[in-house]
Amino acid sequence: ATHLVTRGASRAAAMAGSPDYVIRGGTIVDGTGGPAFVGDVAVSGGLISEVAPHVEARGAREYDARGLHVTPGWIDCHTHFDAQVSWDPYLTPSTGNGVTTCIFGMCGIGFAPCQKDRREFLAHLVEAVEDLPEVVLMNGMSWDWETFEEYLDSVGRRSYACDVAALVGHAPLRTWVLGKRASASDRPGVDEALQPHEIQAMAQIVQDAVAAGALGFSTSRGLFHRDKDGWLTPGTLAGKNELLSIARAIANAGGGIFQWATDFSSYDDLPYAKLNPEKVWQYRQDEFEWMKQIAREHGEKVALTWTLGWGNEDPQTSRQTVEMQVGILEEVKAEGGLAKAQVFARTQGFLFSFTSRLHPFLVSETFQRTQARCKKIGRHLLADLRDPEIKASILRETQESRKSGKWAELYSVTTTWPMTYRWTAHYEPGNDDNIKVMAKKAGKAPLEIAYDIMVEEGCLWRPFSAWGTRDLSLNHELFCHPQIVPGADDAGAHYTVFADAAAPSHMLTHWVRDRTHGPTLGLEYTVRKLTREIAELFGLPDRGALLPGLKADINVVDLEKMEMQRPYFRKDLPLGAGRWLQDVSGYKLTLVSGCETVRDGVPTGAFPGRLVRNPRRQPGKWSGLSHELAGPFDTQELSAADAAEAEAQRLRALEGAGAMGTSAAARVLRDTVEDPQGGAGAVHAAPLSKL
Repeated sequence: ATHLVTRGASRAAAMAGSPDYVIRGGTIVDGTGGPAFVGDVAVSGGLISEVAPHVEARGAREYDARGLHVTPGWIDCHTHFDAQVSWDPYLTPSTGNGVTTCIFGMCGIGFAPCQKDRREFLAHLVEAVEDLPEVVLMNGMSWDWETFEEYLDSVGRRSYACDVAALVGHAPLRTWVLGKRASASDRPGVDEALQPHEIQAMAQIVQDAVAAGALGFSTSRGLFHRDKDGWLTPGTLAGKNELLSIARAIANAGGGIFQWATDFSSYDDLPYAKLNPEKVWQYRQDEFEWMKQIAREHGEKVALTWTLGWGNEDPQTSRQTVEMQVGILEEVKAEGGLAKAQVFARTQGFLFSFTSRLHPFLVSETFQRTQARCKKIGRHLLADLRDPEIKASILRETQESRKSGKWAELYSVTTTWPMTYRWTAHYEPGNDDNIKVMAKKAGKAPLEIAYDIMVEEGCLWRPFSAWGTRDLSLNHELFCHPQIVPGADDAGAHYTVFADAAAPSHMLTHWVRDRTHGPTLGLEYTVRKLTREIAELFGLPDRGALLPGLKADINVVDLEKMEMQRPYFRKDLPLGAGRWLQDVSGYKLTLVSGCETVRDGVPTGAFPGRLVRNPRRQPGKWSGLSHELAGPFDTQELSAADAAEAEAQRLRALEGAGAMGTSAAARVLRDTVEDPQGGAGAVHAAPLSKL
């Protein structure tokens, strides 16, 4: 075919030296979106040297890829490995899923810049927002940095099984400048604008971070991200001037990404049920305006990306939410900007098993005693849970817990039976596959059906957002849009309640190969979405396609045999903390910079991955003023009246804290099972049944 001629170097160039590695005879899906073809890929010096129907030169190493697909390595554009890079060079589970570049620092969360006296403050916040245990963060990270530039240097001194890149987050940025006042302007009913010099200080620190290598900046603008006390993540309600100043700082340092998580509703800290529709509408217009202003001022130099989500409301409301966001994507493009939203490869959902942190039967005292006894004597928990008397007691106590103020909210989170399903590898069950329908067919109570599935070593899946149509039809429509990329799988976060790091693989198994509930996506199109389009969005021109001169980040996959394995809960984090993991079969070979990192699904122990610094950065824009711009951590003691008002604000924040998402679920766990004394936040006014 004619298109093959331009893909490879000339024969003379290829024969000039022997390649280090040649992958032969595979079906090449090169990431450009062009038709797949059978051919060879040669690698020299960590770069792709030739892609052609036949590479004549023999490689020092060769791999027979006949019958397999050869693709660029996946680029995961939404991870939270900010902490895990300190203790896990494999960045599990992402590198076992064909990911060759991980980008972290999303949603305004991170650990740099951070002075020594603010480490616990940020760890406290991150545990609440991203479900990473504070004790693991404090003990697992090296903490050999203060400024963001020093953090990059710390990451850069290490080697990994994939490349890594970072954004600077709004929360640590505000904490560096404002100390404990970081979220003061985000409090309920508070209109506390930051001073111009405080905004200027943050902008300068962002400029320095980008000049030093940050890919950009991230923030959170949704009611779903809160600290343990119920306060919104610092910067959630930040004003237009603050956001535009930060965007200008990114541009001044050379350009980069501006990322955020949003509900497009957060005009104030209120429960979703109490939001004023007219104020929400006006808030959205204001949001759209600063987004378009960034496009007008900076063009594609400051790219915009956010998680395009929707709730579990009726299909019409879900569609309206989606269309509103697609509309602003197109408006930003019309203004000359670059904007692409991230959409879930599969709906995020809680995973429930008897070994996990969250499940319906935690409220039962019999379950708690049985679990403690089995742990003490080393007995397998499920063996005791099959005992009919133990089962009957657990079912009775769990059912009764819905009447208790302390346990009612946890019960409501975990027993929404019309939206709870037996786990399946495709994550798109039919309307008749939920626990409520299964129970009706079996003539049993839903609680008993759930128990029986879990006791047979199965697990349950309970979507908590983007499930308004009860299928993935909106996801499919969005993936067909040119301004959508797969993302928001949150690898490295929310360990204890779900596991979606395998989302890139799910794009192949479900969207390309197996989907039966609706149309599929083309292989070449999907691979481009996972690679080249993300590389272009994040300003990484050296990767994302199998083209001569680009990085040799390559996957060889057996698409026919690729399978999602059932998630499992394992205690493999520092200090024995646990998390959900999910394995994927079918990855035959992964190369990072031409070096084998995974072969036949097993890590090779090689760590060719490095820190990727922003290719557009202008080092000359670095001022080195971070320490001079830092504000005091502690503020003056509050008067009795001010202290009373602060407590009133905290209680108002807790009223809205049950809004939605994994952060809210983790907060309920801390207030009940994990805090026997309950606490001020044990019962919130907003029911978590809206999760």
